[in-house]
Amino acid sequence: MPEHEAPVDAVIAALRANPLDFEGSIPELRSEFERLGASPDPDASIEDVIGGIPVRRFPARQTAADGRRNPGSGVVLFLHSGGYVAGTALGSSGLAMALAAATGREVISVDYRLAPEAPYPAARDDTLCAYSALLEDKDPGEIALVGASAGGGVVIHALMEMRERGLPIPGAAAVISPFVDLTLSGDSYERNADRDPSLTRRGLEAAASHYAASGRAVDPAAWSLQGFPPIQIHVGSIEILLSDSVNLAARLASDDVHVELEVWPGMVHVFPTFSAKLVEGTEALERIGVHLDRWLLDASA
Repeated sequence: MPEHEAPVDAVIAALRANPLDFEGSIPELRSEFERLGASPDPDASIEDVIGGIPVRRFPARQTAADGRRNPGSGVVLFLHSGGYVAGTALGSSGLAMALAAATGREVISVDYRLAPEAPYPAARDDTLCAYSALLEDKDPGEIALVGASAGGGVVIHALMEMRERGLPIPGAAAVISPFVDLTLSGDSYERNADRDPSLTRRGLEAAASHYAASGRAVDPAAWSLQGFPPIQIHVGSIEILLSDSVNLAARLASDDVHVELEVWPGMVHVFPTFSAKLVEGTEALERIGVHLDRWLLDASA
């Protein structure tokens, strides 16, 4: 690494050298997602089925050698990235493991169905099936929803539907670089077009068209977010999706939801994926852990 090169510069260079092509072949995109995000440890997770939905369970892990964070009560239901058209629980196992370590809680990663084979609301409904099954054994206050990129959108869709169906709301939520505005109307899509090494407007337009060509999933301006749990948002400043996070935070605040927006200077899309290389990624996950410590019910207390 050159003397003055920051770790994120190497990550940016690697992303530019191998960009994800959301406009091209979906099978090839899915294969690339599996390669990029999977943990090298094949025994890090356990396959399971919850509420009829395939998932992977990642046990709670300590974050430091001195064991300052003990495994917490409750569970994290995790929704992976992939533009609604790619990604799996196994393929996102690296981030799920890091999340389990940072939060000190078990992480259950949902293998929700993907578009175009299963467009909206399939991912949302799969999430609700898994969540409803967890409610058979846990208080809703012990459960957190966490999503990355498109998974962040699934979190928001699921929370809205819980409210509509009268389901109990989880104790807390967090989203990382959420892809929620499928109209792609935010100003960062143009402002950060040359800075973002991962995503392009045309690629996200293609992904959005596969997932939801119209209707309730598309435009956050039509949403009511009242009654949501406390939610934390993390996003990198050079993302074309920056506006999605900023506008989502503003909408949550206007609907009287406790919201914390963390904009990380110079960081890329879903930068905690690279927490092994980026201290900012580790710090963001640890802040999610603190957020969950504050808001989740501790059944052992």
